[in-house]
Amino acid sequence: MSDVAKLDQLLPLDPNVPSVPYQAHENTPVYVPWTRKRVVLGTGLDISQTGNSKPGEGDLRLRPSAFAGLLDPPSASITFKPADAVNSFRQSSSTASASSYEHLDMSMNLSAGGSLVGASGRGAFAKNVAMNRDSNKVSLQASLRIGHITFSSSPTLSAESRTILAASPDQFHEMYGSYFVSALSIGADTSTFLSTSSAMDIQSEMRDIQAKAKVLWVTVSYRSHYEASSAYDACDITYEGFDTLTNHHQNMHASDRGQYSELMTQATVNVAGGIRLVERVKEKLQELGLDYKADSDEGELVAEDQMKGVFENGLVVEVMFLPFAGLRDYVAITSTGSRASRQDAQLD
Repeated sequence: MSDVAKLDQLLPLDPNVPSVPYQAHENTPVYVPWTRKRVVLGTGLDISQTGNSKPGEGDLRLRPSAFAGLLDPPSASITFKPADAVNSFRQSSSTASASSYEHLDMSMNLSAGGSLVGASGRGAFAKNVAMNRDSNKVSLQASLRIGHITFSSSPTLSAESRTILAASPDQFHEMYGSYFVSALSIGADTSTFLSTSSAMDIQSEMRDIQAKAKVLWVTVSYRSHYEASSAYDACDITYEGFDTLTNHHQNMHASDRGQYSELMTQATVNVAGGIRLVERVKEKLQELGLDYKADSDEGELVAEDQMKGVFENGLVVEVMFLPFAGLRDYVAITSTGSRASRQDAQLD
């Protein structure tokens, strides 16, 4: 197969969406938006199978770990390393029916062979927004990254995987994949999206939502305000929202006063969750006994129940996969194997 043909297979069907196979071809880290499904550090990822997945599946092809001693005991090899909180709150608007990508964080759109990776509310949100053809759109996105869970020290390949790698790198990748889970990014994302093709002032609607969301946590009667103040006996407005902490995704369309009131209520709740994103994440970490204020470079050991808790509480917002090809063990073994092969060829 020519390099051009091979590259054509690696490129995503949609140029606005990053491709897992293309990133793997370049041996760069792959960041995958995650759900509450638990994954163990060191788990392998078969990129070739991911790239061959049928459109709509979007399932990652995970493989057994190639590393030694990662789970004996679990707390001995895994740490939580807090980082300076990176928090963003971004608003976007557009007035073109075909323009939706400015309302998406591209990390949520990671594709594998043209399909979305990471079956989640975030994936459903991204798909619906990308397909939205309303002429006026506005969105609010809140994002937080507060630390990561990773290996306490660089992992080493097990005796079995080293033997397989020395005998056949192809067999090694067939069994363990070409990438492995290196770290879990701790944080959260929310997004609130409104659209219409009518004469409604969609940006004014979003400003109204923001104003009410800021006081949502100190008042209990915001819904009746919408019902009383709404001037829309007939309207045309769509709402999409997701929240990774609650694994929540909602899609609503309103065409009358009652539907409008309910839609605006749900959108307000979602925006309020984004405004309080930092506090919500910190509260969950405290409940699990993980210190987000720790300033030690070594971090703190993560117990089995804490590891279970970060997944169940939606705190794992992304998973970072690294290529085996970047490991010292891998390089040393494959380099030795290459030299031996050349020597054997010379003897023949």
